[in-house]
Amino acid sequence: MIRMYSPADLEQVVVLFTQTVHQVCCSYYSPCELEAWAPSHPDMATWRRLLDERYTMVVDAGEIITGFGCLNADGSVVELLFTHHAHQNEGIGSDLLESLEKESMRRGNSELRLITSATAWSFYQKRGYQYHHSEKKIYGTIEFDCQALCKALPVFRDIRRKDRALDNEKTIQLLKMGEYGFLAMCGLNGYGYGIPMNYVLEGKSLYFHCATEGFKLENIRNNNRVSFCVTGSTKVLPDKFSTEYESALIFGRIAFDLSEEECYKALDLLVAKYCPDFVDISQNYINKSFHRTNILRLDMEHLSGKSKRG
Repeated sequence: MIRMYSPADLEQVVVLFTQTVHQVCCSYYSPCELEAWAPSHPDMATWRRLLDERYTMVVDAGEIITGFGCLNADGSVVELLFTHHAHQNEGIGSDLLESLEKESMRRGNSELRLITSATAWSFYQKRGYQYHHSEKKIYGTIEFDCQALCKALPVFRDIRRKDRALDNEKTIQLLKMGEYGFLAMCGLNGYGYGIPMNYVLEGKSLYFHCATEGFKLENIRNNNRVSFCVTGSTKVLPDKFSTEYESALIFGRIAFDLSEEECYKALDLLVAKYCPDFVDISQNYINKSFHRTNILRLDMEHLSGKSKRG
């Protein structure tokens, strides 16, 4: 079972690290190098501080800890990843690494980096990590040659049911024709916050209009990463206990404090979409309400479409 590290795990984790370095890495490093890297008498206070200050996970096999791994403060670097010397090649390291990658993605990182020794070079290569550069690390008085590796993380998930995916052209068409969608944000109160909004598509961006203040804007200024979902035609199929549907889902970032010129352009586009028969008189209305209107632009980073037919 993979779980979060607790202070009670300290001794087992340090013993695991020390024994694993000395027994697994002895083919690559001399006894002096191994002792410098993993001293036989470790500084437990330093280890306690190191593990407490990082995002640390352990593999709990019931009676013993069989692996552990750490991410740095912002989750962009794997700082430690070790599997018990008696439990090598059991998939423990792979499972731990996958868990750390998921946590890094949850924090919004698009790339994960690490520094590795010669011992683990092939392990990381098989799991998609690529060479970035070489660098030196010093343990005690000994300098080690290490490799810095990195891996691009899939920030956005692919549609699980490939048979229901809409192609890009149909998804864009759905966005053009959609009347409204739901804008989802990270709320300042810790809850998700989603609201229906009119919009207009322009290139790879969507424009929204709203008031100049409110909870929505507070959320976006705190975290401008959002999603927006538009639903097309739907039909309930009672006899099949199913529903026909089509939808488009966008992930991206909201840009605000746009120039006056861009705001006027967005309002003209919104009028053309929602009030095409009143374009000739729209300018007076826009000018009157411009000072109390805010324009937001959602720049797409990922777009997917999905449909189901009975």
